[in-house]
Amino acid sequence: MHLPIEKVWIVAQPIPNEKKKALNGYSEVLQQILYNRGINSIESAKSFLDNETDFHDPFLFLNMELAVNKILDAIKGNEKIAVFGDYDVDGISATALLSQVLLILGADIEPYIPERSKEGYGVNTYAIETLHQKNVKLIVTVDCGIRSINELDYAKNLGMSVIVTDHHTTGDQIPEVDAIICQHLENDLYPDKNLSGVGLAFKLSQALLIKNPIEGVDINDWLDLAALGTVADVVPLIGENRKIVKAGIKKIRLGKRIGLRSLVNCSGIHLGNLVAADISFAIAPRLNAAGRLASPKLALELLMTSDSDRAGVISQELDDLNRQRQKLTQELQKKADEMIDPNEMILFAQNEDFEAGLVGLVASKLTEFYYRPTVIGHVEENTTRASCRSIPEFHITQALDQCGDLLMQHGGHAMAAGFTITNENLPELINRLQKIARDSLDPEEIKPSIQVDLDIPLKKIPKEILKELDRLEPIGAENPGVVFISRNVQVVRYRTVGRDKSHLKLSLKDGSVIYDAIAFNQGHWEKGMPNAIDVLYSIERNFFNGNIFTQLNIRDIKATNLLN
Repeated sequence: MHLPIEKVWIVAQPIPNEKKKALNGYSEVLQQILYNRGINSIESAKSFLDNETDFHDPFLFLNMELAVNKILDAIKGNEKIAVFGDYDVDGISATALLSQVLLILGADIEPYIPERSKEGYGVNTYAIETLHQKNVKLIVTVDCGIRSINELDYAKNLGMSVIVTDHHTTGDQIPEVDAIICQHLENDLYPDKNLSGVGLAFKLSQALLIKNPIEGVDINDWLDLAALGTVADVVPLIGENRKIVKAGIKKIRLGKRIGLRSLVNCSGIHLGNLVAADISFAIAPRLNAAGRLASPKLALELLMTSDSDRAGVISQELDDLNRQRQKLTQELQKKADEMIDPNEMILFAQNEDFEAGLVGLVASKLTEFYYRPTVIGHVEENTTRASCRSIPEFHITQALDQCGDLLMQHGGHAMAAGFTITNENLPELINRLQKIARDSLDPEEIKPSIQVDLDIPLKKIPKEILKELDRLEPIGAENPGVVFISRNVQVVRYRTVGRDKSHLKLSLKDGSVIYDAIAFNQGHWEKGMPNAIDVLYSIERNFFNGNIFTQLNIRDIKATNLLN
């Protein structure tokens, strides 16, 4: 693998004086950070920093009344209801949430998560036939179904009723089912268009409990699951999502959900200190490992169990699977890297030995490294199932839409998608996608960039900076972690760390101020580390041996150019 592509640092414009006055009462650093996020008044700052759970009315969704009545009628008629989810954390948490609410409402439920290796993504006829044989009368999808036209037609032909809840973008057609809850439907009036799959499951559950309230049952008790899936699915943490996650993390910290508490403890995170990033980098990967290497039903069972012993066993199994997943991903990434052509606009690699549950992770890592859209496929006897990751300049799902005549199934977002295709059509798909990319992307202009909040000398970082940064939580998509640049920093010590020595541990000095720092995947600097460097970094707590230290997490390094 080559060295990473050099990144462009884009520093935010300094806050104008009139905006500083409008944010009077906050520190200069926090004023700049808020301004960078479009927050320009005391009122908007208070709303952003101190928002409460004043959620929108779920009945603003088109078809919500219809969906709620259909479900309540099915419960009254003792009809069996399947909650049909997806094998990622968003889908699993949505399945657990809606299933538990339906159980409390007295429903006879059948939670169903498809097996990635056998069934692929989304609704499939095998699953529908299985549920039909179990006498399921109503299927409620969560986090899937909006593009499953033929599969849901099959369910209707079998006499089953169907409600679709799905946050993904619609295709040219939408399923002909009993009700669809999706913020992207034409004429839908719901004001927040960024909800995840579990967000929609939460809103449906909220509507059910409004229409059929039960004493002692509060929809907010499921905010922990809503926060889990919302963070894991990398939807924008603004608006209602921010409220869900902020309140949900408080619920997680209370430790009342036995399975989630067990998994947090198994991951080595202190429950009371958990933040959104811990979900992204520690909790979600362990839950996803079940669907990638074993069965997603393990993760679903963990989120729904009330047995602490069983929760402990599953948590340890998921931890072991995650370690195995990390090792296999590294091996697969190395193989895929040898197969791609880095000079192409889209990177392709496909092989029968590629683990279906890991191709998305590999695509993501190669996209990050080369800054090119990447497609990694698992080849089977007659078909290939692939995961795609992209860059902001290239909407991968729209590109797949243009090739829909070649595809058996596809769907996703602007930056991530998946598809299934016959092997005989794969070469034509590659040619078409490459042409679409060549027509829309200029290789001289697409370069990875990092948005920087503040260019500040290291010695001028306020001592209370971590308390300031805490107020911005939850951190995530469209509310990114704060990024600083400090220039002409002296390198006191450095060494490579990690199993493969790919990371860098440093001590950095500016005047009398010294910070410890970690630079992941930048061990190549060991062979040519300058005495003075410019660093791009975030600031975080490092918990070690019961003590808390302030640490710089360095995302990029450049040699200091004193001539500039």
